[in-house]
Amino acid sequence: MARKYWIGAMGIVGVLAVLVALLVVSRHVPGVARLLRGDPAQPTELPAGIATPVPTRVNPTAAPRDQWLAFETKRGELGDYEVYAITTTGSRLTNLTHSWADDVAPVWGPDGRQIAFVSFRDTLAGKWGLANGSIYIMAFDPVAGQAGEVRRVTDGEGKDGWPTWSADGQRLAFHSDRAGSFDIWIVNVDGSGLRRLTESPADDRYPAWSPDGQTIAYTSNRSGNEDVWVVDVVEALAGAADENAVNLTQAPERDRYPMWSPDGSRLTFNTNRDGDYEVYVMNADGSGQENISRSPTSTEGLADWSPDGRSLVLYSDRPGNKDEFVVDLETGQWVNVTQDPASDEFCTWSPWVQLEEM
Repeated sequence: MARKYWIGAMGIVGVLAVLVALLVVSRHVPGVARLLRGDPAQPTELPAGIATPVPTRVNPTAAPRDQWLAFETKRGELGDYEVYAITTTGSRLTNLTHSWADDVAPVWGPDGRQIAFVSFRDTLAGKWGLANGSIYIMAFDPVAGQAGEVRRVTDGEGKDGWPTWSADGQRLAFHSDRAGSFDIWIVNVDGSGLRRLTESPADDRYPAWSPDGQTIAYTSNRSGNEDVWVVDVVEALAGAADENAVNLTQAPERDRYPMWSPDGSRLTFNTNRDGDYEVYVMNADGSGQENISRSPTSTEGLADWSPDGRSLVLYSDRPGNKDEFVVDLETGQWVNVTQDPASDEFCTWSPWVQLEEM
């Protein structure tokens, strides 16, 4: 019994000691006194000469986002071509395909969340030039910068290549020799509705669907050498593609690889009319053809547009090997984005992705 009273007494002494300590501290620390009195909390007072920090306002709809490039590169472990993604600043390099076979010609869908490309993964050879390629579509997460599900669109009955998206993202145009010579074909993204668009005995290749969905530009040698032609899609589907096709470049040299500007007013194309392969820009009617790359000692390839139409991404071998460059059309500045000893070639620029969707 005495032990119980002793323990109780010790507990009371402990509580009193704590109260006394708090009273002493409260005389020197105003915040503690306020807590003991039950006063509302006050801002912390910083010593003289130290500014009060301003809270950072975070807008969840203004999260930073990257602009993406997709390109084919010969960095595969087996010496194969893979499809990689990288930002326009050269960061977040990612292998999107990880296939033993060649994967080439990546093109962004209008929503920036899908990439059409050509693969040889379902062939025995697995190599471009040794087997028939097929068109595939992969999902892409623009926030994570990672690939998702991959599905096959065409059946490999010919050398299917160079896909390009319709404006609504529901169809693809591509070139194929499945009917003999190379022609331009159209297919729904689920693989249905395959239609032949051109039927010339010449080779029609490298299609590019206009942003308004009404016109397809492509390369054809029907004039005796490769030129850039355009055809109205509705007229072509009605069977009048070859009669109504228009030659835009009409040069004796090779003009190929047309790519539309975002507003559909201009096209880039690749040509050897200056003795080496350069990138040119022209108006949609073929006028105003101008050398943009101006690199007589190097070779420049296909050039795609930035979403705002102010820059191009193209490949060039000016470093001694092929790298991807972003070229500012206003300042003329070139920036090497990939800087790798491997061969980095066909490259396209992702469209803007809505922030509220991210």
